[in-house]
Formats: sequence, structure tokens, C-alpha cells
Amino acid sequence: MTGIQWSMNGLECPQCGAVRIVKNGHAHTGKQRYLCCACGHQFTLRPVWHRISAETIALVDRLLTERISHRGICRVTGVSRSWFRLHLKGLSRSVSHDLNTPASSTKKA
Repeated sequence: MTGIQWSMNGLECPQCGAVRIVKNGHAHTGKQRYLCCACGHQFTLRPVWHRISAETIALVDRLLTERISHRGICRVTGVSRSWFRLHLKGLSRSVSHDLNTPASSTKKA
């Protein structure tokens, strides 16, 4: 078992609590990734979570009505493309997909 260090610096898995932890590469941000040998969970210590503000979400929604590419919207607002994709998916679920539904509630005579 050369190169593998068990129970590194008292780390424990946030998923199962086991201490059999090994290094597992680096995240795209450069932070060290770890792997739990007991449950297979991969994690990063002290991950940085950035909550998207309501103002940014409103700006994204307004920009969707303009003729701007999706990547352009992500670039301007600073949101990730994966978050943007999930946001679009949520918006599409809230829209009726029934094409037979009349656009207005008035009946034709």
C-alpha cells in the first residue's frame, strides 16, 4: 500500500463518518479532493457555495427575453452554465406545454 495514506490528519467522511480517506486529485478550482474508501463518497474540505441572489435571477430572466446567447447571459451575470441550465429546466416545467390550450380565455362565437 505505497502512496496511500489512511486516516489523513484526522479527516472523516461527511457522508458516513469513516476515517479511511485518501487524496483523489484536485477540483477545477484547484482545491484538493478526497475519497472515502468505505462508502466511495468524494468530497472537498470547506467547499465554497455561492448563492445566486434574487436580483441576479431577475436579471437572467430579463436577459432571456432579449436576443442574447445563453453563454452570453452566463458571462454577463456571472452564473455558471450548469446553474443556468438547471434554471432553464425549472422555467420550462412551469410553462404549459399543451399546444391545444387557447391563448386567451375568450370564446369564439
